[in-house]
Amino acid sequence: MAKTFDVVTIGGAARDITFYTKEGKLVAQMKDPLRQKLLGFEYGAKINIEKSFCTFGGGAENAAVALTRLGLKTAAIARVGKDENGRAVIANLVKNKIDTKFIQIDPAAKTGFSFIATFGPAVEHTAFLFRGANNNLKLETRNLKLKTNWFYVASLSGEGWRQVMDTVISMKSRLAWNPGNKQLAAGLSGLKRYLVKTAILFVNKDEAIELVASLPKYKKAGTAWLNQPKNLFSVLAEFCPGILVITDGERGAYLYLRGKIYHQISLSKKIVDTTGAGDAFCSSFLAGYIRYCGNVLKAAKLGAINSAYNLTGVGAQEPLLTWREAEKLMNK
Repeated sequence: MAKTFDVVTIGGAARDITFYTKEGKLVAQMKDPLRQKLLGFEYGAKINIEKSFCTFGGGAENAAVALTRLGLKTAAIARVGKDENGRAVIANLVKNKIDTKFIQIDPAAKTGFSFIATFGPAVEHTAFLFRGANNNLKLETRNLKLKTNWFYVASLSGEGWRQVMDTVISMKSRLAWNPGNKQLAAGLSGLKRYLVKTAILFVNKDEAIELVASLPKYKKAGTAWLNQPKNLFSVLAEFCPGILVITDGERGAYLYLRGKIYHQISLSKKIVDTTGAGDAFCSSFLAGYIRYCGNVLKAAKLGAINSAYNLTGVGAQEPLLTWREAEKLMNK
């Protein structure tokens, strides 16, 4: 009999190289609602790196680590290369007690990796991503013998992402979805068939703006209108009947449920590295939603607590709380 998981995560798995520098410059672009801040470096210059770290990343891997540490039976579906980095990714999942039986080994493509440039006192960062084997992820019902209460789908980078999503929504499991760039590029109209099946949708504010602005009647709505969560929710709710979550960095997160908007403040105090904070919030929100029997306010608080803790260390996974640690903070 197949084992039943609490959550199966689907998406990317990678090695991350994070480096810190003071030689960048933030540039405001308020006239472009889709690119309101840019991080730039002098063209042709040699940029000094002060310190660097090698860690693990990828949406499916990050979420699986967070969920498992919060006490849920978790498996990950991702694709890695037949190389040293791929073996390291699998070893990291095993170390974190995540079921790896559904990890795919690509015979030709290399394991994905990213260079993350981290800059300034606010620890702004820009990530350069090599997707590699992640682009070749496949998911077919006939080859997928698993039982899970939830799927958590992170960014899907390959051209076959629709086939993956079609398989997910064909199954009886509930769906928590944090769409990536490929999915966002399809716009709300292109994602409609998946959004209607989504129980919890996670997007950050920039992604919510991009989705809403994908509709012709909102293309020229203006930055001021598009920056209001209530306006974004009013449009997203027409396509997704589930819980809507918009994360907004230091301003916390906004939740939409049955016509009501709730705000969860950010609990971050010390920021060392912002990499993976979004993954930590979303996966911890799902863990809280499951463990607190559908209480969205408790789920949001757990997400805020774990993402704040995630900010205190380098990388997306190492500074993540266990369930016992999280509960102590929840009860304060």
